[in-house]
Amino acid sequence: MLEDYHLTGLVVDDMAMMRGMMKSQLISLGVARVAEAGNAALAVEKLRTEKFNLLLLDYYLGDATDGQQLLELIRNENLVASSAVIVMVTAEKAYGQVAKVAEHTPDAYLIKPFNADTLLEHILPVLERKMGVRQLNRKTPGLRPIYDQFDAAHYDAVIALVDAYTQKEGIHADTARLKGDALMKKRDFVRALEHYAGLQASYSWAALGVARVRMHLRQTTEAIATLEQLVAESPKYVFAADILAEAYIQAKQPEKALATLESACARSPTVNRMRAAARIAEQSGNEGRMVEWAGKVVDANKFALAQDFTDHARLVRGLANSGQLDKATSTLMRFEAEVPQIKQSASVQAAKACTLAAQIASETSALEGVPSSIRDRRMAMVADKQARLNTLVGSLAELKPSPAEALFVTEAYLSTGHAELATHAAATALAHGYALPPSLGGSDWLKEVEIHAAEKTRARIKEGLDLLRSGKTREALNLFMQLVEHTPADLTPQLLANVVSTVAILRQKGEAANKFLPFARTALERLKHEYPNYERLPGLIQAFEHQDTP
Repeated sequence: MLEDYHLTGLVVDDMAMMRGMMKSQLISLGVARVAEAGNAALAVEKLRTEKFNLLLLDYYLGDATDGQQLLELIRNENLVASSAVIVMVTAEKAYGQVAKVAEHTPDAYLIKPFNADTLLEHILPVLERKMGVRQLNRKTPGLRPIYDQFDAAHYDAVIALVDAYTQKEGIHADTARLKGDALMKKRDFVRALEHYAGLQASYSWAALGVARVRMHLRQTTEAIATLEQLVAESPKYVFAADILAEAYIQAKQPEKALATLESACARSPTVNRMRAAARIAEQSGNEGRMVEWAGKVVDANKFALAQDFTDHARLVRGLANSGQLDKATSTLMRFEAEVPQIKQSASVQAAKACTLAAQIASETSALEGVPSSIRDRRMAMVADKQARLNTLVGSLAELKPSPAEALFVTEAYLSTGHAELATHAAATALAHGYALPPSLGGSDWLKEVEIHAAEKTRARIKEGLDLLRSGKTREALNLFMQLVEHTPADLTPQLLANVVSTVAILRQKGEAANKFLPFARTALERLKHEYPNYERLPGLIQAFEHQDTP
């Protein structure tokens, strides 16, 4: 039956009897090798060291990570090939409908109990679609070559293969989605918009694709209208709620964004969704909700290969800011014991500094009115903490914080009286597109940060223009493309124009510019939509659109 597919299976279930039953069924169907895992941690360990192309995941795994969260981790970390078949197993009939519209969907789902015939009935069509037909006198490769090119990040090849497949077989959901994903990966948003718009009549997910593209093109109002309609018509289409929350953030409506995400988390609490909720709660200054979601993210993501330590820092800082200093300290100690490398995280060490500073302030305040003999002893303890805090703050720069970590470093500097260092760190974060929480500093300080952030951006734009003048066109374009997503509003048209004109120069010189065409198309589309009266626009259209496409 399945022998010709040379399958290696992994069964993940917290009940040994169920694992044994599913393993026996797979072997009886012709799966060459089947491994078992009793929880998400063991599953991830096996997936990192062995190759599997057929996974059966139970939804209820009996620990902090359920099957949907495990699936998300597998997809995010590319622990299996895109052509691998993943089946979700559950006794909860309603879950099947949720799984169909989750961000990371299984290829099939099975309701317990089932037998080998039912299992085969569910997985064989998926195998034939993804890996090809292996019947006698009817052998086809299926979509495997396209999936392989996608995994290799050969997105132009994916698009070409899908176009050839469509000419022969017509439009199919799998290939249409692969082409859309490839265009999005290439950041060719103008072509992606055309692609998804042409599919809306046939597939509901294409409307979501249209909205996602409009978000990248900064057509926020149109994106919100599409997404609100999608969410209203299909409440279980949870991924649409994720994008809607992003749109609300882009429209500066964080409370709407948080409410939308929390409603989505109630239906499907994936790691990325909970992390987004924690970040939005942080931006809204809602410490309680931020602590709740950050804690859930840390628990759910504890098996991930690549940890994002800003999750841990966000939790610790939230606990400290909400007055739970003892819990913040014990949480830090647990993190450092469980994950030694966290000591090299600038964000976590900054959160540690904030906690120490809050402890010192609290303990110093408590010494008022205390007898001198007791006060002297406690003052010595406070002085020891102050010395540790000074050392910790002094080491933050050595940890080379990323722009994402700069927010945490900013708060550490502010809490210890290093206003100038705080301004520099905050400006770095802002210049790279990270919003500052409202609790950081006063209005005058925030204005100063915005000025410094704009100066940083202008300096980098000037650097790009200098590269252009010296003939280093490609290097200039790379820099402009880094900046275009988060430049201050008053500099946006200039930067978008620079991207378009630089690509036009490359093409005029006869240099290969295919890699950069998607960015130029996007920049030009944004100029047309956001700045239709921009004085350079007619010339840019003439220079770019009237050239022959290479």
